[in-house]
Amino acid sequence: MLFICFSLIITTNPKEEEVPVMSYIVANKIIVIDPGHGGRDTGAVRGDIVEKDITLSISQKLAKELSQAGAAVILTRNSDTDMSQEGEKLTKREDLTARVKKANDNNADLFISIHTNAETNPRWFGAQTFYYPKSEASKLLAESIQAELTRILGNTTRKALPGDYFVMENTEMPAVIVEVGFISNYREGRLLLDEEYQGKVAFAIFSGIVKSLIPEESDK
Repeated sequence: MLFICFSLIITTNPKEEEVPVMSYIVANKIIVIDPGHGGRDTGAVRGDIVEKDITLSISQKLAKELSQAGAAVILTRNSDTDMSQEGEKLTKREDLTARVKKANDNNADLFISIHTNAETNPRWFGAQTFYYPKSEASKLLAESIQAELTRILGNTTRKALPGDYFVMENTEMPAVIVEVGFISNYREGRLLLDEEYQGKVAFAIFSGIVKSLIPEESDK
């Protein structure tokens, strides 16, 4: 089998940085991307910044990166919808359960949930990745993604942290939640509306996924 090492380019401030990525590593992996919220569930809102819209846009960009590298990508939603059955009253637990079920039913290798953060204090900023504390594989994935967010975005010093979240606890594969930034912070909120910046966020997550899988493959 011939493995090809691709060299991908991403623009950072202010120069272009070449990022070598062994993207073959995700070929044939089943990766579920979960854009947080959707439909009647807007998520956090600050003025014209709506969480459900940002999470979908970044998730679609991430899906494109992964698909081009050969991964089988499944989005829990690919439009402005929630995960309840038609005619059902939406409850948060039903919505989250449907997202988990989609990942488990498809025997996914990885589950990546995309969200934004928001606080009453506008000073807080920075993307951050969370993992289920009882899963070492999830921790390694989260740390790899966080390292790439830090390196590529250049505007966060946050660390990957454990968290007891329903989707991570109930999925049967390594799972993380990526909070891509604080929409309550004026500067970061405006950045998260920018298509180019969204692309950088998606690329950073993609690069983190790829790098997290390299040790797993090299041991085989």
